[in-house]
Amino acid sequence: MTTYSVTSPASPDQLPSSATSNSSLSSLTPNNFLTFLITELENQDPTQPTSSDEMLTQLSQIGQLQSATDLQSSLTSMVQQNQVASASALIGKQVQGTDQNSNPVTGIVNSVQVTSSGVNLGLDSGSTLGLNNVTSITNAATASSSTASTSSTPTTAAA
Repeated sequence: MTTYSVTSPASPDQLPSSATSNSSLSSLTPNNFLTFLITELENQDPTQPTSSDEMLTQLSQIGQLQSATDLQSSLTSMVQQNQVASASALIGKQVQGTDQNSNPVTGIVNSVQVTSSGVNLGLDSGSTLGLNNVTSITNAATASSSTASTSSTPTTAAA
């Protein structure tokens, strides 16, 4: 059984920047793993060197990590693009929902904004409604024409 010995760097300045932060492991990059791999190679026991199979396994795992990270980034981007497309289809429609404070909001969508919190709809009332908080969608023309059709203009016939 091979044992590995990795010595600590002399100072925190020698660690990759993401290793010195309190962030999660998801912030580690393939470069961080390569740095750790090189440190492992520099500090391995010369009488029991790491086998080439173990090195290939580690490099393969680094490649899989990078592929998974790229896939996650691509999927996140695709989801956001789909949300923007869905939100843009709501422009001109009357929507109902709740704002971030759980207050009811109603209005006609006149813009779409992408923020760090997600895709939001700008309403004619000046309110902002998160796409995920929409509870009802109606055609604005149908909603306004029902009130407009109740008034009629009288017609007069010529004698």
